[in-house]
Amino acid sequence: MKAVIESDDPLDRELDFSKSRPNPYWLGVVDRQYVRLIKKDLAEMFPDNESVNGALRTIADAAGRAKRSKVSARRASIRKKARA
Repeated sequence: MKAVIESDDPLDRELDFSKSRPNPYWLGVVDRQYVRLIKKDLAEMFPDNESVNGALRTIADAAGRAKRSKVSARRASIRKKARA
């Protein structure tokens, strides 16, 4: 099935992209620092950059607020012995 292209470019009518495939090497061209691949079901839940960034910031803020108690190596080894 050919897609209808609304353009005045005659070359567009000559090209058939119906059997095209994604380029597996495209990550070599773009800056990987800013590109993340997510599963299709997540892409549907987060349709744009703002929604993804908002969700990630919420998670990062919650993780930053969670206090982690520091444990010295000595106390950690004592706890291990107590469990055994």
